[in-house]
Amino acid sequence: MSQTLAVPKRAQPPQPHWSIADLIDLEFALSRQQGKREPEFFEESVEPWIAPAEIARPSRRTMSRALWQWLGEQRAKAPDAHLPGRAYSGALLLVTVAAMFFTFSAGTGAVLGLLNQYDGRTFHVLALLALTVGVQWTFLLLSITGFLTWGWWSRHAFISAAQKLLTVWINRLVRRSLGEEASTWWRETSRSRQLFGLPVLTVVQLAGLSFSVGSLLALTGCVFLLSVRFGWETTTVESMAPAVERTIDILGAPWSWFKPEWVPDREVIRGTLITWEDRKPLMPPADLSARWYPFLVACLVVWGILPRLLLAGLMAMVRRRALDQYSFQERMHREWWRRLTELDLHAVVTGPADGACVILLGGVEEPAELRRACLQQLRLNIEERFALGGGSLEDDDRALAKAAAYLARKKDARIILVAEGWALVPKEFQEIHQRLREKLGPKAPIDVFLIGLPGANGTLHAPAEDEISMWERFAAELGDAFLYIQPFQAALAH
Repeated sequence: MSQTLAVPKRAQPPQPHWSIADLIDLEFALSRQQGKREPEFFEESVEPWIAPAEIARPSRRTMSRALWQWLGEQRAKAPDAHLPGRAYSGALLLVTVAAMFFTFSAGTGAVLGLLNQYDGRTFHVLALLALTVGVQWTFLLLSITGFLTWGWWSRHAFISAAQKLLTVWINRLVRRSLGEEASTWWRETSRSRQLFGLPVLTVVQLAGLSFSVGSLLALTGCVFLLSVRFGWETTTVESMAPAVERTIDILGAPWSWFKPEWVPDREVIRGTLITWEDRKPLMPPADLSARWYPFLVACLVVWGILPRLLLAGLMAMVRRRALDQYSFQERMHREWWRRLTELDLHAVVTGPADGACVILLGGVEEPAELRRACLQQLRLNIEERFALGGGSLEDDDRALAKAAAYLARKKDARIILVAEGWALVPKEFQEIHQRLREKLGPKAPIDVFLIGLPGANGTLHAPAEDEISMWERFAAELGDAFLYIQPFQAALAH
């Protein structure tokens, strides 16, 4: 028999700060539940602080705090377990360090390798800019093109081949460090790509930053430790020289207004042209050659290091925002909450119930016990009734208009969609959901009250477990954080 006890409220637990590793561990822990119920956790850890109205319709904030508490308990129970989130963090750190070391070495090697082009003391300016700044911006433009073409949120869509390579590397390192159970889960489970891919974007920016830093340090070291010169050469001087001058003006534009001497003028550009006589290069004069160095250093800083720093900061902000907006409304979260709150013990709710407008979907006839069930389980009092999906489009439009008018009159009222658990037709419900959102707005709470096959005398019955799971999976695919699946529970309707 169901009991009803008044539970004193206490302050809510502190706001959790989720990381991607935490969410990976959460998904793994939820996958291990396999339908297990934990009534003692709800009674001891959640019920004392949760608002009674949110037991049936938990907000994102409530779900986040409850899951954070639950994950902490799961970790405490098995501190030595191979957790995929911890393994992912370690693999990400290792890949980041390795990628930065590799690109730092590549940047250093690219600059030092150019010294062997002539006499071992002269840099080809155009080749130096192409290998440092040019390569960086080629990859950046390709990344921007990939983002505009595929986006971050498409499954298996990566902005660059480097990101795909880093992701494969991380996956292999994670699986190698996990036990059999977690390794199998990591291989077979489809995780949230938008969250999983964001750290890889940051790694790419840090790798690009290391390339530029390596190039800058190598160039600075050559200038201070060796006697080097700078020049350039071409076969088509008359056509190439004006193009070089325009390119130098464009690259030097960010600092030319306060350091004009750091931008080589026409005299320096044409005076450092390398020519050949008797198969030997004629090196440019030292005084003109030295005027290239400040320009090259500024180029590496402004066009190489600063863009990567800005993008790395932007990626960190995007990742934080994505974590802050994580809905906790996926199928696994909904099922966990439903199992958690299917209790014989629940809190007293004082005060009158809120008004509600019932919409009967697909020709469902209103059960005689519907009003009592909504009062006792959802704390909602049915005041209006409409049918949807069982007549013409004009009838449906009129019903939706009346429901929207009802909500406009009563700001605290809610919408209840009554549907039979076995009767889900995804395409039809998706159209109904879209039309409801167009009429009611994106944040109006909607309860989908699922009922099973009626009894011989029309009594209400709970839907089957597989029917509930099917509805929760479909609701998660809709991505509507204000759509709540509410299966009829005989234990709470008394």
